[in-house]
Amino acid sequence: MGRHVDTSWYDTYVQSKTVSSGSLSDPELAGLLGLKPKTWARIKAAGRFLDGLTPSIERERIQCGYAPLERLAKLWSLAPNAAPDLLDAVLSNQIKLADLESLIRGHAQPNLPRPEPTRRPRPAQALFSRLERFFDSSKLHPFDCYKGRVVRRKGTLGAPSGYFIYNSLGERICLVLCVQTSAWRDPATTARELYEHALAQRHLARDLWFVFDSDNPVLQRLAELSLYWGGSPYDTDGHWLFLSHFIDTGALQVLFEDHFAQLIERINAGQRLIGEADLRSTLESLDGQPAPEPEPVRTVLELPKPDKTRGYREVVQERRRVAGSTPSATHQELRDRLDADLDL
Repeated sequence: MGRHVDTSWYDTYVQSKTVSSGSLSDPELAGLLGLKPKTWARIKAAGRFLDGLTPSIERERIQCGYAPLERLAKLWSLAPNAAPDLLDAVLSNQIKLADLESLIRGHAQPNLPRPEPTRRPRPAQALFSRLERFFDSSKLHPFDCYKGRVVRRKGTLGAPSGYFIYNSLGERICLVLCVQTSAWRDPATTARELYEHALAQRHLARDLWFVFDSDNPVLQRLAELSLYWGGSPYDTDGHWLFLSHFIDTGALQVLFEDHFAQLIERINAGQRLIGEADLRSTLESLDGQPAPEPEPVRTVLELPKPDKTRGYREVVQERRRVAGSTPSATHQELRDRLDADLDL
């Protein structure tokens, strides 16, 4: 520190102003000054940084190379309140380049220990953790996989991370995907994209689950799409799209017959969330002839007439009763059956 360094770079920078009035490109000017283009670019950055300081810096104060000033300029943009305090030390070559790099990375003072940041789980990670706790506490009854197992699927191209759930026979029953609510785009568009993704993944398991962190407009529109395009609890081809969200108590609320019966009632009353036009693609004529009628994106199913209006809790309780009614039922299974009989 404090050793003599070559400061002629600044004289070269001042010279460049007289050599070129803007008519030369940077590579041409670098060649004229006898410098490599990259070196000239760094000298130019350091010189312009000094030019922008007020009051102006006298030549005799510049006792450092261009690299520390180049780094100080970067720090100045990141920490404008702290960086000016380092100007004298940089100009007199009293601070190491490594210290400036450290400050840029951490916004910390030299030689002072940095406190460990408090790490909070990202919302998506929190949702995964919440779901994994639910897997354990529910014993997989909601997924019709009691005594089965859960395997986490790592995300890859076209396949986001999620969970496969297998039953006690080793058969894959469910693919469970987490959906984190955030700054959604148009809810109807997002719901349609999620439905298309569900169709693309449907071949991987009998049931496909979307688990949201809370109730939201996208989930409600996705439920309506499952009535129009298939997958709802009333689908004559089978209920394969399970839509759910967590509630404040930590329980998982599954949209089932009771919810869809009310949804059908609202649709029939003209309170639909997805307009008929959203289910069709508009066609435009290119030859001046009348355009054909809008084309359905896919076949639109006739709205069912609900014959059952159970809540999903009833389904889960029945599964607990069945598990506790076998001759080999354990003490815990018998207790779960009693709780189910008492609707606990």
